[in-house]
Amino acid sequence: MANCQCTQTPINDSLTARKPKIVPLDDFDRESVPSQLAEIHRRLRRGGHDAFLVGGCIRDYLLGLTPKDFDTATDARPERVRKLLPHAFIIGRRFRLVHVRRGDATYEIATYRKEPPSIKVSKSARRFSPENTYGNQREDAFRRDYTINALYLDLSRNQVIDYVGGLRDLRDRVIRSIGPPEERFKEDPVRMLRAARFAAKLGFSLEPSVTAAIHANKKLLNHVSRPRMRDELVKLFLTGYGAASYRAMLKLDLLTTVFPQHEAARPMIEQAMVESDERFASGHKLSPTYLFATMLWHFYSDRLLKLEAEHGEHAQVGELRQQACHDIFQMTRRYISINREAEQFILSIFALQVRLERKRNIRRTLDHPRIRAAVHLLALRAQTGEVDPNVVTWWEKRQPPRDAKRPRKRISKQNQRTSRNEKRRIDVG
Repeated sequence: MANCQCTQTPINDSLTARKPKIVPLDDFDRESVPSQLAEIHRRLRRGGHDAFLVGGCIRDYLLGLTPKDFDTATDARPERVRKLLPHAFIIGRRFRLVHVRRGDATYEIATYRKEPPSIKVSKSARRFSPENTYGNQREDAFRRDYTINALYLDLSRNQVIDYVGGLRDLRDRVIRSIGPPEERFKEDPVRMLRAARFAAKLGFSLEPSVTAAIHANKKLLNHVSRPRMRDELVKLFLTGYGAASYRAMLKLDLLTTVFPQHEAARPMIEQAMVESDERFASGHKLSPTYLFATMLWHFYSDRLLKLEAEHGEHAQVGELRQQACHDIFQMTRRYISINREAEQFILSIFALQVRLERKRNIRRTLDHPRIRAAVHLLALRAQTGEVDPNVVTWWEKRQPPRDAKRPRKRISKQNQRTSRNEKRRIDVG
């Protein structure tokens, strides 16, 4: 992968020089902000610093949505924040942040930053250099991605501060880049995925220059680290707006970079997104690994057919299944991070599909720890016409309930080594 050199976007001086718009929120609902977070802000102010809520929580509140993540921006450096607040920990390398723990909750606090002179991409073209150049609130606003995410709320005065026209764009339901979008995407390609996610979640339209810049720069997503790409896909598809996010990604042609052959699997992926949204709305736990399995099933089955044709009738079917999975994992690892445990999960439910279709080894199949996920995948395949729905119904009536506990077997010392080895093998029967 070629190296690239990305310079920071020059923001127009006339924009940064204009006065911010300050809007009072006389009817602000203080109950919407956790009391522990309000106390954190008071401690920072008593310590001689400012403290503002910033970003998505302000955007969502002003749109009438329920804020979930509350981010704080302050002029205090991370070391100072840690000194002022108990149970505070500095994290991060590229961005040094402070996490403050209060009971089961963790609150993120960031120091104002400004654009550093340049951003470089390492030889691997996947990691950006650290960005810990501190600044003031105005500079911090202009280094953010979109105008609707650059609003600050002062809890002590119930005022929103807007340097970039974010309030106007919230009213007009437009996603607008702060600075030239093409340059902003070169700085951080993930901003393209965030544009698709915000458009899906909020029902906003992309400002035309943002759309054009995404089409021109989508290949820059190859420079995103695999773990970060995985995290962004989880945010896109597993937070209740999966179907809308998938449509936005299709419209912007962004999926081709992550799953080059996704079009052939489109019917199944679309159905998987609809189901994930329904499960999210019902409060069920969602599995990123299962979602990736649904997105990879078509590639796996297609690869398996090719391997069977190449090796003929005398090939070991189990070995071919493992080889097919190995091949698709190798392809996928070029774009997103999938650990070995996730790979074993996917291989397990793929291998179980044959047993389920043919109703083979019924007792053994029902005892398999991945039986529910495998039946769920079978049902998804039935909805796209791959499998007889009656077969799905047959297994759904017999599979163990969701919360069923499996008895633990006592293993003698002489069999412990054998047991460990068996755990490393995937059942492909």
